[in-house]
Amino acid sequence: MDNKNERKEEVSQVNTNNKEKTTESTPQSNNKPQVVNINSTNEVNQKVVDNNNSNQTNDNTVPTSAKIEENTTGKQKKGHPVFLVLLMIFLFAFVFFLPDITNFITDYMNKSTGANELKSGTMTCTFSNSTENINYNYDFSFKYEKNRLKSSRMTTTSRLADTATDNSILTEKNNSCEFLKTVLDENDIGMTADCSVSAAVQITTQNIDYEKLDMDFITDNITEFEGFYPEYELNQSVTTIEQELENSGYTCERNER
Repeated sequence: MDNKNERKEEVSQVNTNNKEKTTESTPQSNNKPQVVNINSTNEVNQKVVDNNNSNQTNDNTVPTSAKIEENTTGKQKKGHPVFLVLLMIFLFAFVFFLPDITNFITDYMNKSTGANELKSGTMTCTFSNSTENINYNYDFSFKYEKNRLKSSRMTTTSRLADTATDNSILTEKNNSCEFLKTVLDENDIGMTADCSVSAAVQITTQNIDYEKLDMDFITDNITEFEGFYPEYELNQSVTTIEQELENSGYTCERNER
């Protein structure tokens, strides 16, 4: 009996040892099967694909923008000569039409301020002066349109202070006037002269049409025009002329229409 019991105990001990070995060899973890999330895998794959597409898009965009910039730069360079030509044409036209532009601005300013400088008519300025032997009288007459000078007449009267005075001075003045008259009659330059002399008075009249006046001829023959050189020019402001003459002692009056 004892032997049987011993055998049973040995068998039981062997079984127990086998169980312990089995338990030790088996990892202590959940035996549940692991589940892989298919959606998360697809999302990862999709992100990889999107990143690749983004990189491809950027690779394609850079050369395209560079080409556009190159084309734009090329067009600008080609446009430079055209711009310069247009600028030169504009500057030439501006200089050529500068007098008309000036008149337009002046007329506009006069209209805005209500000034009378837009009127046309004549202005007469007179001045008297005396020396020991001769009394001088200067009579200026100006014709203008919208305050712009068009023509003038200057009459200089030299009168002996004493009729007993030698009139040789008047004779010299008249000879100078006659010489000028001859030059002007031979050359149509927009200027004429008339002369007269008597025992006590000599008169010189100088007429100028500024629209026809040839200043080049006068400059080339300056000797003949000593004492008769034109002081004013076409379209000069009559108001400016009036101020200058009045500052020199002249008295000016306007007859406007």
